[in-house]
Amino acid sequence: MSAVLRELASFYVVVALLLPVALVLSRLALAVLSRLGAPLSSRQSLSVGRGALLLALVLPLLATVAHAVSPAGPLFTFERSMARHAGRLPGAAWDAPTARPAVRPSEAAPASIPVLPIAAFVIVAGASVFTARALVRHRRLLRRLESLPQVRSVGRVRVVLGEEGTPAFSAWFPRLRSSPSAWVVVPPSVLGDAESLRLTVLHELQHHRQRDTHLAFARLILTGAFFWHPAAHVLSRWLASLQELACDEALVAGGRAQAHAYARCLLQAALTLPGAPSLPAGATGMSHPTARRIEMLFQPRPFRAHGAAALLAALSLVLLPLATLAQGAARGRTVTLAEAKALAESSQPAGDLPVVVDAEVVEQLNRLIGTEKGRTFMKRALTNLGTNREALLAGLKAKNLPEGLLAVSVIESAVTNMPETDGRPSLAPGMRGAGVWMFIPETARRYGLEVSATKDERLDVTRETQAAASLLSDLHAQYSDWRLALAAYNQGDKKVDEAVAKGGSRDVSALMAAGHLNDYTATVQAGLLIVRNPHLLD
Repeated sequence: MSAVLRELASFYVVVALLLPVALVLSRLALAVLSRLGAPLSSRQSLSVGRGALLLALVLPLLATVAHAVSPAGPLFTFERSMARHAGRLPGAAWDAPTARPAVRPSEAAPASIPVLPIAAFVIVAGASVFTARALVRHRRLLRRLESLPQVRSVGRVRVVLGEEGTPAFSAWFPRLRSSPSAWVVVPPSVLGDAESLRLTVLHELQHHRQRDTHLAFARLILTGAFFWHPAAHVLSRWLASLQELACDEALVAGGRAQAHAYARCLLQAALTLPGAPSLPAGATGMSHPTARRIEMLFQPRPFRAHGAAALLAALSLVLLPLATLAQGAARGRTVTLAEAKALAESSQPAGDLPVVVDAEVVEQLNRLIGTEKGRTFMKRALTNLGTNREALLAGLKAKNLPEGLLAVSVIESAVTNMPETDGRPSLAPGMRGAGVWMFIPETARRYGLEVSATKDERLDVTRETQAAASLLSDLHAQYSDWRLALAAYNQGDKKVDEAVAKGGSRDVSALMAAGHLNDYTATVQAGLLIVRNPHLLD
């Protein structure tokens, strides 16, 4: 999984975790304030509800940015690294093992099921179907509205007469041309009462003023993206209820409607259209009155200037740490670019092979520490390296080569002396070789190793390590750049020369990004980071 997809998956999971928390905390806070005799107004409650939803969406983004800019977690110090302590391990005689037959297909480990890609596909498909069905209902509603008789126009809002059995509602459609996009539908039952007609139109126009009809599309996207999540649907219905209360309060508090007349209008709507059909998301209707809604009309409507802002600030103080913790759990063992650079800097021994961290190195690092296959391989490699390090390091020291080149043997063979027919994995792309350094026959013979039907000196660790040291020394002398030398170790100097000529650069990061070189160099550098920081596998 790429870094971008991993971040998107992490964001999605964190939002899914925060939605029920934001819903419960905001409703609980409003209820507590009401019990304490300091309730917020309906309009402020609506602001709190919308703000809680916004916090659930924005805080994971802030946590992601903070995590990318500033490395989190324990400081990565060289004292914790394998490179510091491995020097104290005793050397060991290392006899070449006898050749093992390749693993037969029937004995191979079963392939793991790609759970994350399947889950992502199911979620994307479900969200697409849910949203598409809602948009189809929108389109049908728009066609129906355009066919209804117009009663009047209020600014850019068209007031039309609905069909029998249809409740009053307002709707908005994003349209590029000059055609009307805002609608108010009134039922035929209110035409005989001028006051009810006026109040009904005022109520639905208030939905447009509050941008309820616009924000309904945001709720549609939310419920579509989290179609499987009960909290998303509960939160959407709660916001729709708060919108109605806020409209009622705005009309009565603003003096455009008298409480008694407005209550009578609500009651008339409920008696005329009991059990009215539901409307598409994005259409805001004059929903049936409840005891709470009518009682609210005759209660004092407190308005505390900073009540909603203070409550949202308190919610953010609770949700931000939760978002950070949830993000850490969702991200699993992944490392950011900033963290990888911190690892490389803090664990870099003086004079040793440098690790140049780029996006590809981070990608390979997360593959090694974030997948079961990668972790199993690296744990076996570190175990073998801890036991047999001196046997390999002697050949490198003879050529005055940096100790960090041990990472080549880590990636090539998990520091395992094995023949070509061995079925154990290698992380190096290309033709499979033999031995710890995975020499192919042609290169092995060029550096003095005998490879024949009766003898294979690639399995003689001392001889093979001497040959690998000579090859690496020659490649570094040729390119004066360890990353280019590593690329040539895997792909050959002709391929590297061709890549440099095509790419017009000696920057391995740029050549990998352009597809001129494979990811071998990045994999070796990621392996070296783990060698120096084995706690990444804890």
